[in-house]
Amino acid sequence: RLYWMKQLMEEVRGFIQQVYLPDVIAIGALYKNWLAYGAGVTNYLAVPDMVLNTAGTEFDLPGGTIMNGDFSTVKPITSFHDKYFRDNVKESIAHAWYDGDWSRHPYEEDTVPRYTDFQDDGKYSWIKAPRFQNQPMQVGPLAQVLIGYASGHALTKKYVDDVLARISTVAGAEVGAAALQSTIGRHAARAIRAAMLADLGLKHWQLLVDNIGRGDLEIFNPPTFPKGEQRGFGFHEAPRGVLSHWIVINDGRIKNYQCVVPSTWNAGPRDKKGRPGPYEASLVDNPIADAQRPLEILRTIHSFDPCIACAVHMLDPEGREMIKVKAV
Repeated sequence: RLYWMKQLMEEVRGFIQQVYLPDVIAIGALYKNWLAYGAGVTNYLAVPDMVLNTAGTEFDLPGGTIMNGDFSTVKPITSFHDKYFRDNVKESIAHAWYDGDWSRHPYEEDTVPRYTDFQDDGKYSWIKAPRFQNQPMQVGPLAQVLIGYASGHALTKKYVDDVLARISTVAGAEVGAAALQSTIGRHAARAIRAAMLADLGLKHWQLLVDNIGRGDLEIFNPPTFPKGEQRGFGFHEAPRGVLSHWIVINDGRIKNYQCVVPSTWNAGPRDKKGRPGPYEASLVDNPIADAQRPLEILRTIHSFDPCIACAVHMLDPEGREMIKVKAV
C-alpha cells in the first residue's frame, strides 16, 4: 500500500511539473498587467511545516511574518511552542455577527451569535477578523512562498527564481519577486508551493519507510492532562494557509475551544479600527471592464482559493431565493 501511495505521489508530481507550472507561467506572462493588481494586505503570516522531529523544532519548510511587503522584515516562527506566534494572535468581532465588539486572544474568546441585518458601518459578516500584533495578515501559499524566499530557504528560492525567470522570458520583461504580491502572484505561489510539497512528499514518504524499517511503529504520543487549568495550541499549514486550534482545559475537561482557520484570516471583515482584511483590501483599485458583470472581483477572490463553508449562514424564514449568481 505504501508503494501504491508513492506511485500516486509521483503521478501528481509529474502533473505539477508538466502541466500546472507551465500553465501558470503562461497565464502569468500573458496577463502580466494583472501583476500590478490585487495585492491587498501585504502583511504575511505562515507557520513552519513538514515537521522532522517529535519535539516540533525542526521543519523542512520555514514559517514567520513579513510586514508591509518588505522582505527585510521577515521574522521567523520556529517551533510548535513559538511564543511569538502564541502571544500575538487575536480576533475582532467589531463587524461580525457575534455578541459584543471585543478583540481578544483565542484563549479568552467566546462565540455567541447575534445576527442583525447587513450593516455597512456595523456588523455584516459571520467571519471574525483575526489580527497578528494587531495587524491584518494574509495567509496561504503566497505568504508561505514569500516568507520562505525572504528567509533564504533553498527549495523555495529554487522554484521562485525558476518560475520568475520563465515568466520574464515569455513576457519579454523582467518580473521580480515583488510582483508575486498580486492576483496572478497568488496563483503562481500556489503552483510553486505544490511543486515544493510534491518534492518533499517523496522525501517524507522515504522517512516513513525508514522508520518502519527500524521497527518504529508509533503513531501518536499518549497525552497526559495535569490537574488545574491548562492552555495549549497547535498549528499547521493547510492548503489555504495557517490553521490554528486553541484550547483551555480545566481538570481534564474542555473549558474553551477556538479555531482560527485560514479563510478567516483572509476573508475576515473590518476590525474596530476600520482596517479591511485581505479579501476586501485586494479589491481596491482593481479595474472593472463591465460594471454589470464584474468578473474581475471573482477572479481576485478566487485567487485566494476561498473556503468559507463554516461562515455561510443563509437565513430567510419565508424560504425565498435570496440571490442567484452565475460565474462563467
